[in-house]
Amino acid sequence: MMTLLFLSLAVIIAIVVILVSAKFIKAGFDARSEVKDQIRNENISEDDEEILDKLKNENLTQEELKKIYDDLKKKK
Repeated sequence: MMTLLFLSLAVIIAIVVILVSAKFIKAGFDARSEVKDQIRNENISEDDEEILDKLKNENLTQEELKKIYDDLKKKK
């Protein structure tokens, strides 16, 4: 009888721990995916900056640079 009570108590505690920690585990996975998305966005913006730096070396006007940059953004 005591063994059954002990096992049922252990199962209830295990279920509660899993349910409570599942919310935090899910939040951790969501945060990790957000960080990966931010890193991807930073890499894309660095590539855009490199393209703009190369175009600046061609002595283009600011309006021409802005037009080229906007066209590149539209293509992506």
